[in-house]
Amino acid sequence: MKKSVLFLLTFVPILVGYLIDHTLHLPVIGWILYLVLPLLVTVFWFFLGRMYARSSWSAPAALLIGNGTGLVSLGVFLWQMLLETDETRNLALTVASQMFPVAVPTYLFGRLPSLFETQPNFAGLRTHIAIHVIGTLFMVLVFALGYGLGRRSRSR
Repeated sequence: MKKSVLFLLTFVPILVGYLIDHTLHLPVIGWILYLVLPLLVTVFWFFLGRMYARSSWSAPAALLIGNGTGLVSLGVFLWQMLLETDETRNLALTVASQMFPVAVPTYLFGRLPSLFETQPNFAGLRTHIAIHVIGTLFMVLVFALGYGLGRRSRSR
């Protein structure tokens, strides 16, 4: 597969995140999409890692390029939330940077992100940062597993 197509496929989680974000308010369909689409994105991400294994990119380059959208999304989110004030924060960048973890099945991690809060039963900035970091690391791991299995089956 062409490298440009592989690169464009890395934007699928962001597009799915927008779809989930814009349909979540729908009574039944929104929740079904919220539960099912992240699982499908995870499966897709695994197979995208396998497709990257067939490319001519080296392993570090493939992992960085393949997970670039998630890493950039995390970087922009941390920049906007930690380094900017409420007055200087760019709302469009902040919202756009949160679309990647929306497409990750973070609901599988249970209450793990809330362990980073100082108050019980509170979802604040620390929880949101933890969700974003855990989601990005999860997707990097899924991609790396797909890449590793793709390389292994390619060498056989």
